[in-house]
Amino acid sequence: MWYRTSNNGQPVRADRGWYLITEFEHSPSIHFPRAVELSQTHPGFTRLIDERNIMIYRNIYRKEQLRLLPEMLRCIKEWKGAKLYVNGERVAFDMLGRGIDCYCQTVLSRHHSQEDCQRFSKQRGSGFLACRRSHVSMTWSHRPAEAILTWFSFGQLDEHHVYRIDKEQMESAVMGELVEYHHCPLIDLDQVRAFIRELPDRIDPRKNREWRYADRGSVQEAALQAASVAAHCPAVLPVSEDEYRTYLKLL
Repeated sequence: MWYRTSNNGQPVRADRGWYLITEFEHSPSIHFPRAVELSQTHPGFTRLIDERNIMIYRNIYRKEQLRLLPEMLRCIKEWKGAKLYVNGERVAFDMLGRGIDCYCQTVLSRHHSQEDCQRFSKQRGSGFLACRRSHVSMTWSHRPAEAILTWFSFGQLDEHHVYRIDKEQMESAVMGELVEYHHCPLIDLDQVRAFIRELPDRIDPRKNREWRYADRGSVQEAALQAASVAAHCPAVLPVSEDEYRTYLKLL
């Protein structure tokens, strides 16, 4: 992010889009010549002179250029003068996580499929909350192929038989899974939190016609218990897959 000045002189936040910056200076490392070569041939290369009168090699990587990043990181990550920024924020090299690698292996792969990330689409009524790495699905099937938690797995019935969604528990579970991937260009943790807050707080099958109380003897319940996730077996379930997709589109 960066700031520009509005007509009244107040700073206004502007969106530069996702970007990553590497900076390094001269190093006695045997990898220095290769790092310089990589830097100077990159479209986002800039040569700077800092306040010490030292030359700085700076490169800006947009998300579509990230396949060029791993070799640069291997060259410079151990150097004392090397720096890394993601969207303007300093990040330690060993804290970059796995998000960028995952992005390169899915979105930027020549074999990329739209199902690789499986981000939630309201139009399709399917996908995962943020991405598949959250392990919390927005998709529901009456015959689940595997035991995957849905967003409404986090909750319980109150004394009035209204199902209350536990958003704090959901957020904790999702953030715990995504923290290793949060530098992925497609993941914005603030947006994920906002999305969770916008989900329904309650489900009442007596009023919400798309839902019913779960049959504790159902095939789905048995399958979930067998998969050792019985603690998250929801007390309510959609009436049908079509009704559920309709419900999601209205959120």
